[in-house]
Amino acid sequence: MNDTILVPLSQLDQCYLEDFSFSIGFVLQNLDIDALRAAALRVIDKWRLLAGHLEWSKNLSTWGVRVPLHGDVSSRLKFTVNKLQTRLPPSFVVNENTSAHVFTRPPIKYFRHESVPDKVQSYASSKAPIWSIHVTEFSNCVCLGFTLSHAVFDALGGGITGYALHHELQGKPWAVPPLSESNILREVLHDLETAPRMYDDIHKETETYSALRGALVPASTPNTLALVAGTAYEKTWHNVETKVVYLGPKAIEKLRKEVNDGATPVPNVSTSDILTAWILKAIYANEGGDSPISLLSNVSIRRLLIKKYPALKQYPHNAIAVHPITPFTKQDLAVKSLAELAILHHRAHEPATEVAWVQAYNTHLSKALHGHLTYAIGRDSWPYSNQAQSGINDVAFGSKKYSMFFWLTPFEAGRWITISKFKDGYIVQANARSKRWRAVAKAVEDLNKLEARL
Repeated sequence: MNDTILVPLSQLDQCYLEDFSFSIGFVLQNLDIDALRAAALRVIDKWRLLAGHLEWSKNLSTWGVRVPLHGDVSSRLKFTVNKLQTRLPPSFVVNENTSAHVFTRPPIKYFRHESVPDKVQSYASSKAPIWSIHVTEFSNCVCLGFTLSHAVFDALGGGITGYALHHELQGKPWAVPPLSESNILREVLHDLETAPRMYDDIHKETETYSALRGALVPASTPNTLALVAGTAYEKTWHNVETKVVYLGPKAIEKLRKEVNDGATPVPNVSTSDILTAWILKAIYANEGGDSPISLLSNVSIRRLLIKKYPALKQYPHNAIAVHPITPFTKQDLAVKSLAELAILHHRAHEPATEVAWVQAYNTHLSKALHGHLTYAIGRDSWPYSNQAQSGINDVAFGSKKYSMFFWLTPFEAGRWITISKFKDGYIVQANARSKRWRAVAKAVEDLNKLEARL
């Protein structure tokens, strides 16, 4: 009987994510730390993937997770605690007494221990746990964060770990994702690679490949340095800040009403379409010109493939493909209504609802340098992630949840937008120039004033 198995990862785990980790943080009213630690130990004992370590497979030419099948795995839990005799400032929490407001993301040190690695090679060489938990106690609240290797998990995988810990803490059952020495997504992508080309419209296919080539370039040294230099420029010269906009249920209702009243017939757009259009309209409110606004949208391909491959439902690894879109220009943001912008955003995403697009993305990835890609960050391009479907909003660890945050380490792009559900409302977290945050604050103020008049 084998003592371990190697769970192989797919090319989507390694195309541009393997040198990052990500953290999800919560500010909670209180927390039973001993009970949380005991629950985390039960989670990794049941879901043994979390007790594994990263390892390179020469036979498969891929990274994988070496998973222990038997024995005590308590030593594989990295659980750290820090206690401070101070209060966490209110500027770091959601004020649910207001319909909408802007607040600040706190330092990551409250949610992630400094010894946790980022790069896949660092995880592998040190055999570091791929899931770690950090708690910081304040006199008025508790910060809880967990960090995961992005070479292994995407946001949905992070949501599964949070869901497991939340339910284990409360003694409730949860579905343990199955372990396998094969990888269903590797098989799916191989099927797509060997299948006939699915596009029946050559013009559409040409446009898709052109957009992919322009947005995702091989991770060569010049391209990587260009990304780093562009990020440094934004942060050094434009004082980039990471802040969060809370939009409560009344604010969401107001924006939805504005969209419904602004188009005939009532447009079939999602809340994500509306919020993306609203935040970008707010960000560029004081800027002129007619340059295009590009979004590098991280799209989960599970929903496109799950009917044929139902095992993807609990697939915790990266199933994300980047869909580059240019839904509008600065001029559009200035003159078009929120309804028109939401419709443009919705229509721009329609190609990513086809399996043919996934096939094209996989083909583009396979032709890149060693399968590795990086963002080609233009002057007005925004990496974008909608985490509303990750399930992370549904966890609170038996406490009142004050706020929630996300980090990507070792660095984040100078422009970035993440949307997630928060209780009955939404939070929009973004990296943006300080002057643009002033414009967003004005848009939030106007939204609150308008609601007060209704």
